[in-house]
Amino acid sequence: MEQRKLKVSFNKSGGTAGKGGITNRITIPTMWIKEMGIDSENREIIATFENNKIIIEKGKRNESL
Repeated sequence: MEQRKLKVSFNKSGGTAGKGGITNRITIPTMWIKEMGIDSENREIIATFENNKIIIEKGKRNESL
């Protein structure tokens, strides 16, 4: 298991977002993305929030939630 301390980016939302809208992002290390088999053609993931943890898994084709 590898752990890294990452930072969350907070940006003002644009477009049709309401006043004061904020977008949050986390940059994931490229090595992790490559090891998961995620690329520009297969970029869907499943993100789960459970017990105060965020779990990110590679999405499966034809899988709906």
